[in-house]
Amino acid sequence: MYKKLICLVGLMLATGRDLTSVLGAHVIKNYHNIPETICDQALYVTNNATEWLSGVFKPENGRRVNSNWRDAMRPTIERLPLPINATLQSLIAPHAWRVGMQVKQHSVQLFKEPTRKQLKEEFVQLLSAVSRETGARLTEQRLSLHLFNTLNVGEADLAATCLITARMPTVGQQSPLYYYAPAVANLAQQYTAALQRIERQLSIALDTGTSPTSVQPAAIEPATFEGYIGSQMVPTAQYVTELVAHLLKHQHEVKKQPGLFQQLTAFHNAYTAYTIAMLMFCTGYRSIRDPLPRLAHISLSRGVIVIADKTNDHQSNARFLPLPSVMVEQFRAYLKHRKAMLSRLQLYLGQDWDTPFLFLDTYGKPKQVTPDRLENHLQWPQSPPLNINRHYLHTQLKEHGCSAALTDAFMGHWDMGQEPWAKYSTFCPREYRQRITSRVEYMMREQGWAVIEGIAL
Repeated sequence: MYKKLICLVGLMLATGRDLTSVLGAHVIKNYHNIPETICDQALYVTNNATEWLSGVFKPENGRRVNSNWRDAMRPTIERLPLPINATLQSLIAPHAWRVGMQVKQHSVQLFKEPTRKQLKEEFVQLLSAVSRETGARLTEQRLSLHLFNTLNVGEADLAATCLITARMPTVGQQSPLYYYAPAVANLAQQYTAALQRIERQLSIALDTGTSPTSVQPAAIEPATFEGYIGSQMVPTAQYVTELVAHLLKHQHEVKKQPGLFQQLTAFHNAYTAYTIAMLMFCTGYRSIRDPLPRLAHISLSRGVIVIADKTNDHQSNARFLPLPSVMVEQFRAYLKHRKAMLSRLQLYLGQDWDTPFLFLDTYGKPKQVTPDRLENHLQWPQSPPLNINRHYLHTQLKEHGCSAALTDAFMGHWDMGQEPWAKYSTFCPREYRQRITSRVEYMMREQGWAVIEGIAL
């Protein structure tokens, strides 16, 4: 029973799962024999305890990929394999190896059903004994949360922590989970660093100065740490590049419309849609009615825009964003185009053109920019949702080295009390601008965005 108890504690530290999930763990020899569909609380451990695997943690009401645009999105997997380091392996392996010898085809329960009740009682007694001796006030919840808390230190990515431990933070929400599709290899790297910190803590607690020796009875087919998990709506870099090329090509095609007036309105709508699409892909602007409702919200001389696309009466979720140079020049070109269109279509407009962006119908009458109209004029290949820009930007910024704090400030992902622009915030606008601008500038160049001139006066 002692080996089982040590294995139980080691697995809780290694996986960050609660006691119930760990007691239901299985031992495997071959990853191909795991059921195709497993939940995020299901645990499968290799018989030499070098790796463990579970289903992917997903936020509620996350949007699923559609078959029409599946090929345009980054492919994701439904299982998360992670490596176990030497110290925790030495705690888990002796019992896992003995049980693993019974595995023939599929998997075997790591802790047999009849022994679980007694094991749970002894586990509670162990925690009580440790608390009495050390005054640590150790509980089952604190032990199972130790990996979560170890991962979530400093500039750690809380979304990655949630994906690894299949837990949500005790307070607040985690909006980034809906937009993030990290590489499994990146998660494994963060996880390994956390286990190294736990390893040092254990070596100090055991007063050995060194880590316990790893136990590796036999080699096993290793799990692959390739692939991505998370959001199924992150477009591939290739698709975004093709999308930009499609938009640029469309600017020339609309000029072939029969009739001067038809050419004028068609080009204006395509030009407006292109400029809005560029703005969405460099700022993460949501597809809302009247994006950039006032010209006062943008400063071209400073290269800054204020976005309040999803906020409250106190504007606590409004955010400042630096603009890449290509967007600044494109918007300058659009303002010239807008002025030329105003002078040519004064008779047709019949009212003031208050918002910077506006579509025109076939009669030259102004129409408000709405998500439906924008989607109709963009005509993206395979017709994916308009908000793929947010999924793409969030994931790409983190993969290009931006911290979670900078990315969340850029995307507007924060809870009450975490506002980066609040009065007592320690958020550094200068660092934010320097790091974000260089990354976004690079991505815009890679995607092929270019400045297009509109109608001349």
